[in-house]
Amino acid sequence: MLKMILLMLGLFLISAQLSVSYFCFCLIFMILSWLMVEGCFFSSMTFFGLDSLSWFLIMLSFWVILLMLISSNTYYFNNMFSSKFSMVMVLMLFLLFLTFSTLDMLSFYIFFEGSLIPIYILIMGWGYQPERLQAGIYLFLYTIMASLPLLISLILMSKTLSGFSMCFLKNSFSFINPGIWFIFSMLAFLVKLPVFYFHLWLPKAHVEAPVSGSMMLAGVLLKLGCYGMMRFMMFFDVMVSYLSSFMVSLGLLGGLSVSYICMRQVDLKSLIAYSSVSHMGLLLAGLGSWGLWGYSGGLYMCVAHGLCSSGLFFMSGVVYDRSGSRSIFINKGLLNLMPSLSFWWFLFCIGNMGAPIALNLIGELSLLGSILSFSFFSIFFLMLFSFMGACYSLFLFSSTQHGNYYSAIQSMYDGIVRDHLVLLLHFFPLVFLLVEVDLLSF
Repeated sequence: MLKMILLMLGLFLISAQLSVSYFCFCLIFMILSWLMVEGCFFSSMTFFGLDSLSWFLIMLSFWVILLMLISSNTYYFNNMFSSKFSMVMVLMLFLLFLTFSTLDMLSFYIFFEGSLIPIYILIMGWGYQPERLQAGIYLFLYTIMASLPLLISLILMSKTLSGFSMCFLKNSFSFINPGIWFIFSMLAFLVKLPVFYFHLWLPKAHVEAPVSGSMMLAGVLLKLGCYGMMRFMMFFDVMVSYLSSFMVSLGLLGGLSVSYICMRQVDLKSLIAYSSVSHMGLLLAGLGSWGLWGYSGGLYMCVAHGLCSSGLFFMSGVVYDRSGSRSIFINKGLLNLMPSLSFWWFLFCIGNMGAPIALNLIGELSLLGSILSFSFFSIFFLMLFSFMGACYSLFLFSSTQHGNYYSAIQSMYDGIVRDHLVLLLHFFPLVFLLVEVDLLSF
């Protein structure tokens, strides 16, 4: 309870201008948190609940949104609709909080899809180029069309169960074909994850979104698909084992294909976005292997990738603010121009490749162990997968930090205190959770 209150007080202190709606949303958060922790909110209906999975994703949501407010302080200084930006941030946090804590399947679907609204407003309202209109359409078409079968299956199942409670989800097996329900459910989550073949909306959304939008997409919204899969796969033991080969193959081959696409990118944001798709492919393969290592490694990867990828997008936003371009060919030689930020580029790139010192190492090792226990012949794909992950991470670092800088750039000032603060708050949890990895155990 004290953690929730301190986090909400942090939101009050960080925001420079508080609107009435912002205050109301924060007050609602504090009331809901107190009621849920005390166990007196819908206790007879079991409407809300927390476990290790939902708790850490809620903490990740709080943490990333606090960092988004710090990194977007120019909106407050330049009066770029700062009160509306605060309202969108807290609306997003409100929907994510309800998504990760609800035990009602229909409410989960509503909050799951409602989280698209704030990110759509961010892309359309604070985006960069006119192409953000197309990016918003891609975002809505991919996610909503893939989620419609899930809504239909939930409505059909409610007629049998006389309710939407997750506590009675296993009872649906004797009435509804679990295979069809499982495929429909996974289709909605695969698009949100996203994995190869369902990922085309993600690079467009990242490129056109502001820095805070990219941080939210990579930090929390991609974890909605992982959370939904981890939550619903527990009720489909037979179907998961039946489709394990398909899920492992899709994750490994799709992630490996995206790794090759990363090596051909010339845009910083596109490269980081495609690397996220590659990591999510490994996560899908680990979940499809259906083992305890894969399940716990999925949670490790969610938290680690959310922080590491969010930090990379923030640094790409810093480079864009200094040079006015996201092109890798223009942003070269940053080691000479911005030496202190080069240190953070190095730390986050080695974290992105799963090297020691970051939590990504534990997540990837757990997923690799789960996949190998499922099929030892996948070791050849895993070796190539790890090699390509190191390749595009080193390519990102070396292509931006080394070489001759663009002659048209006269000067680029190094990182300010805000930049170092945001990057430190991104990287500190990765090191802390690596040391205290038992905190994430189930």
